[in-house]
Amino acid sequence: MKTKLGAFEILTMAETIERDSIDFYRKAARRFDDEELRKKFFLLADWERKHQEIFSAMKKELTQILDERTTFDASSFVLSNPQALRSLASSAAGSESSRELTGKESREEILELAISRERNTIGFYYDLTGAMGESIGKSKINDIIKEEQRHIGILRRALEPLSDAQSSARSS
Repeated sequence: MKTKLGAFEILTMAETIERDSIDFYRKAARRFDDEELRKKFFLLADWERKHQEIFSAMKKELTQILDERTTFDASSFVLSNPQALRSLASSAAGSESSRELTGKESREEILELAISRERNTIGFYYDLTGAMGESIGKSKINDIIKEEQRHIGILRRALEPLSDAQSSARSS
């Protein structure tokens, strides 16, 4: 049997993706001795928290609109198995790759993993905007996509000196 997700479930998934990203960036920040990288990762976590708040506000707004139209019960909109919804959100944005950081990862591996997470999240949000049609929330999600793209730029710039150093070491 195929399950069809509505806007409420999709926004719940988006909140989950952002919450997972917050956790990932905070854990990653603690893995760096380099104070500048630590600050970048904590800053990224803060930006993801703001995205989560936007999706939460969108869900609240949707609930209010639906309440005015009918007797909407948000709890009945969420799939009967919240773990299944969380799992779906994780796989939708590729955040399954957010395995627990062991502390054995190199800085390059953490940065590459972060870039991959951001790319997967952007892909999910593009799909989300395609499913939304012309709605007010679509422009907010497009703004978040632009921010996620900026996150990739920040992460790439942090990765460049490390990659350059590795290339120099190999050619020596």
